Amino acid sequence: MTLDRLRSALWQTPIPTSPLPHNSYQEALGLNLLALALRLEHVDRMTEALTLVDSTHMTRSVSIDINLTVLTPDQLQALRTDPNATKAPETVWLPVARQARTDQAPVVVRDATNVVLPRATHAETSNALIQGMSKAFRMFLEADPRTADPDEPLYGIRRGLHRSRWLIQAAIANMIDKGVQPPRTPADHAPRRGATDSESIRERAEQAIDQLFPEDSAFLRLLDIAASEYLLVTEVPTNKPQVFMQFDAPVMPARSQDLRDRATIRRGLTPRHEFTVRYQTVIPRAVDSYHVTIEVPSEIAVRRFFLTSDVDGPALRTLVNDIRAVADEYDELNSVSPKLLEQELQSIGSRLAEFGRRRRLDLDSFKTYLEECYAGFTNRRPSFSANGQLISWLSEFSQKYEADHYRKLADGVFTAPMLRRLADDLEASDVDKDLYVDNDPRDNAGHAHWRRRPFGSDPQSVEPVEANLYIALVDDPPSLASNVSKMLLAVTLLVLAFGVILQPDLFRGILFLDDFGGRLKPNFDEQSPVSSADAVVTVLLLVPGLLLARLDIPSARSVLGQLRLFPRYIAYVSMTIAGALALFVAAAQANALALPFEIAIWLLAVLAASMVANNVINAVKRRSRVPFSTVSPNWLIAELTGAVDRRKRDCVVNFSTLGRDARV
Repeated sequence: MTLDRLRSALWQTPIPTSPLPHNSYQEALGLNLLALALRLEHVDRMTEALTLVDSTHMTRSVSIDINLTVLTPDQLQALRTDPNATKAPETVWLPVARQARTDQAPVVVRDATNVVLPRATHAETSNALIQGMSKAFRMFLEADPRTADPDEPLYGIRRGLHRSRWLIQAAIANMIDKGVQPPRTPADHAPRRGATDSESIRERAEQAIDQLFPEDSAFLRLLDIAASEYLLVTEVPTNKPQVFMQFDAPVMPARSQDLRDRATIRRGLTPRHEFTVRYQTVIPRAVDSYHVTIEVPSEIAVRRFFLTSDVDGPALRTLVNDIRAVADEYDELNSVSPKLLEQELQSIGSRLAEFGRRRRLDLDSFKTYLEECYAGFTNRRPSFSANGQLISWLSEFSQKYEADHYRKLADGVFTAPMLRRLADDLEASDVDKDLYVDNDPRDNAGHAHWRRRPFGSDPQSVEPVEANLYIALVDDPPSLASNVSKMLLAVTLLVLAFGVILQPDLFRGILFLDDFGGRLKPNFDEQSPVSSADAVVTVLLLVPGLLLARLDIPSARSVLGQLRLFPRYIAYVSMTIAGALALFVAAAQANALALPFEIAIWLLAVLAASMVANNVINAVKRRSRVPFSTVSPNWLIAELTGAVDRRKRDCVVNFSTLGRDARV
């Protein structure tokens, strides 16, 4: 995708007539800023406190611990704030966070003493990144061996086609300066009636980047960060090895279309029993500890709160590749060198056992968390699927492997077909995703603590860890739904009482209502309005109005307002029914009130049935073991429910600190 945007930028950027000016200090600064921003290896600990401002906006308060001892002297020299300094720098520029460009806002960074730390401006950071990426492009170009072959397009780009090379650098600068632009399709380009000098320059530049940068190029990864995300670069003193910082990140808008105003009525008619939130962020792989917390108003309860990450992704990819490689060469290895086959299988088995131990601990912690959630409303413990899935098999395998039961894995334990099937199951089950649950005992708060766990003796990857937080917020009793149920019951009894008195024929044969209505029916002329219509109308309008005024109905933009949309509409409709009935009583003749009362009673019965169904569904949702959400790992859903093919749902709102969309 980044390559497509770079191609598009080549056709939108004016062709330069001279190369970009070089600045060795800016080049070294930009490259080091990008490298550190990608890995953030200087961050030891990170804490994020999340706050839902309303249903579509979230704020973050971030605290980080910086460890300057992990930076080399060369890095410190390249990151110096004074370009003319020759000695060890007293202050350096450090990237401390990344955020999407769409969420830019003023940020104030403070240290442990609450002193404001200077920050690099966006223009200064962009200039350094442009210089750094231009330097990186020249390094990639000079290191490619095809530049020495006169028959290759890259030869001309490096040797003589200077304007095409300058154009590529200008396009890179354009992307970094203006941000990511939607890629243009070939139809968007001006029609080419004949070869012109400008078109040939652009075509040669496009051929060069196609040859130089594959889709998984590290250069494109750096360019994507520089063009789509904003680096928060802060001036940090070097006189102390450890530095504490805190800042309030910009307000994040929700990346969801489910809360559009035109969908309000549809959402109000469809009960929302949970307000689900997905928060996506990046944790530096070098971070030892990451805390994330959220606190919501006391009227809202946090039903589910857990954190998943793909920290074991590199280990899983390596394991799956090894399993498939051994499966493809299984018979040949077994015939040529059975000992080598056994060693390969033992290596696979040790890593499978490690995955089994990790996911078993995660599964047990989630089951304990569910039992604590159930203890708040019932004495019954949650039930789990009896069908053992992949994690159960991995857990059993790890226990037997640790007990030295598998000394000969090649003797029928692992066969080639089984290895291929195992590789597919590992990928499909999201075994690389770990799980951390809420450990905050308060109902209206949540906290999860992520810890870095190295995977055995495998070399550590430098890829950042993508983390996803799932939050389910509910309006548990006492809530607006329970109050609306009481209001609906009062309005229904009021309408029934006036119906029994004014139109007892409607209740003929119904228990005691028939005789009771006959004795209380007032004497009035059937062809004239009810003589006491004023009193009836006053009661039908006043009582529901007083009940409605006592309800706590928040703004529809708030989270609580989103959860209370359905009971709100029920309350409004019940008052409308009472008001319409009062209008008929005031205007219609006494012998024409039977139908209005009958319609009102049936409508109120439908509303009452809807509220009962809503309460039942809410009770069922409260007992949900695991949400079928895109955040939940497949292995967790399979182990707790036994369902493996059920479709996952997106959360109501999605927040992300990444420059790309949060949906997967």
